[in-house]
This record gives sequence, C-alpha cells and structure tokens, in this order.
Amino acid sequence: MIRTRLPVAAVLLAGLLAGCNVTDQYHQEYDDLGKKIVADWKQLPEVVDAKYDYRHGLDVGQSIGLYAAIRMGSDSPAVVEKMVEIARRDYWESTASPTMGAGIYTADKLFDGPVKDTSIIRYNGQIKVEDDPEVAAALEKKYGPRPTKK
Repeated sequence: MIRTRLPVAAVLLAGLLAGCNVTDQYHQEYDDLGKKIVADWKQLPEVVDAKYDYRHGLDVGQSIGLYAAIRMGSDSPAVVEKMVEIARRDYWESTASPTMGAGIYTADKLFDGPVKDTSIIRYNGQIKVEDDPEVAAALEKKYGPRPTKK
C-alpha cells in the first residue's frame, strides 16, 4: 500500500510545485511600470530620491511598492497629489495591473533598511484605478483608453 501512495504523492507534489511557477512569474511590464513611475517622480524638483520594489510570487501576487523622499518643506498636499497622479497616469498607460502601494516621506534621502514610519502619506495597499469607476473614467478622458495586453 505504501509503494502505491509514494508515487501518487510525488506526482501531486510535482504538480503543486509546477503550479507555483505559474503564479511566481516575473513580468517585464510590471518591472517597467515601477521604473517609469520612479523616473517620472525623480523629474519633480521636490523629489530628493525615489525607488520601487517589484515583488512577485505565490504569497504576494504581482505588487509594486513605491517610495519617495521629498525635500523638507515640500510636503504640501499639491505635491503629494501630483505624485499620486503621476503613478495613476503611468499605471493607466501601462498594460500591467499590479497591486501598488506608496509611501512618501519628508527626508534628505531614502533609507535602505526598516524605516521608522515618518511618512507624510502612505497608500497601504493600492493606488487603484480600475476599481473606482470615477477615477477610471477621469483617467480615460485625460489619457485615452487603457492599452490592452499584447
């Protein structure tokens, strides 16, 4: 009885591991989206530094964390809204659909390790566009239809 269960268990395990690879795939368009947003943020005179973290896998799906440090005294709602608008625009113009979160900090630079939460704003979870019909309609009116995957 044990001999017949072992091959079945091995086949099931192999199938599960193969399934992990399907959901753990790297997608260039997601990575490119993170690069684009960071590059566009760095064009703003208020932004000292910006970076992104693209994660993919069974536990996180496809997600991008965006982080920016803005000059001390530049933490006005208008600057933050401009940055969020850039992220939404770049998302809209991309074929990628990751979960995106952002932290915007007033600092001289971004930290590489764990950061004491000194963010002036944090979008825990998402900068979403498709889930909010009003936001999606406004972006479509402003930037045209969202491209579809090739």
